[in-house]
Amino acid sequence: MESADVIIVGAGLTGLTLARHLTQKGKHFIILEARDRIGGRIHSVDTAGGAVVEMGATWFFPHFKNLFKLLKEIKVELTDQYLKGHTLYESDRNTPARKVYSSGDDDMFRIKGGTSQIVETLYNNLDKSKVLLGQNVSEIRHTAEGMEVVSNGQVFRSSRVVTTVPPQLLAGSVSFSPALSQHVMTVLKNTHTWMGDSLKGAVAYKTPFWKEEGLSGALYSNVGPFVQMYDQCGSDGEGAALVGFLDDRIAHLPFEERRDKVIGQLVRVFGDQAGDFLEYTDTVWSKEQFTMDSQAVRLSRHKSNGHEVFQQPMMGGRLVIGGTETSPRAGGYMEGAVNSADNIMKMLID
Repeated sequence: MESADVIIVGAGLTGLTLARHLTQKGKHFIILEARDRIGGRIHSVDTAGGAVVEMGATWFFPHFKNLFKLLKEIKVELTDQYLKGHTLYESDRNTPARKVYSSGDDDMFRIKGGTSQIVETLYNNLDKSKVLLGQNVSEIRHTAEGMEVVSNGQVFRSSRVVTTVPPQLLAGSVSFSPALSQHVMTVLKNTHTWMGDSLKGAVAYKTPFWKEEGLSGALYSNVGPFVQMYDQCGSDGEGAALVGFLDDRIAHLPFEERRDKVIGQLVRVFGDQAGDFLEYTDTVWSKEQFTMDSQAVRLSRHKSNGHEVFQQPMMGGRLVIGGTETSPRAGGYMEGAVNSADNIMKMLID
């Protein structure tokens, strides 16, 4: 039976940042992660042609002060989101997309080398033997001796437990003993999961043909399936790709149909060269079992994010419910994930 000072459920940005804080304080941790990879909703994917595309969290904005502080500490760099040239606005299928020029001087940045550079750098500076993948936590118990976490039939013991998975998923997948109050459970079930209702797609190409035509690669469409799309060519010139959010009404379609609809739209707005693609990939986050409970009710964006119930520990100070949705500031974003880790550390010290 393994034990630690703190058990962290989830190896996303909050969990890994918290593990970094604990390590710096000389505290022992164990991270239990259900997926076979770290990162959670940070999910960078290598594509044919060399472009790294973001199927999850992507952008950094100047007001993300705590995330910026972390990036500086771990020496992860930023790169501009390419927006120079004409952005396309598609109002309907029968009218050519309207072009609006931008100089590219926008306060919108990406992580150099892919957003996964953040979590991979954090992970590589931890004791990796304490980050356990494929661990599907099913029960959290407060006992006379402390805390117990049951995962895959194995029991882990600790003084404190921190969950960082989306609260709505937590409510539907983990049982607590003693049971959490009805009020807490209601808040959990009614906390919006950021990215949970999103569908992101990416198309890789041999070359960024749109740049040659004076286009930024950005598209805003009332038609779809891409409703919001951007250039995601490699910052080092490696690979060319267009990535964005798709209309979630196509989420139920087979992969091949989603792909064909996307390519059809790109040919419509860019011309025939858009049909000569290397690879299409997408992620339907509502079907990611370790992000969304399949029975979860769809909620309005940011609902209950940063709720007061998350701002204090439970079970006599032994349990903390964290993660980006619990942050009162920038809840749902990467900044919120870092804020949550910082706030949790203060609770653990107090």
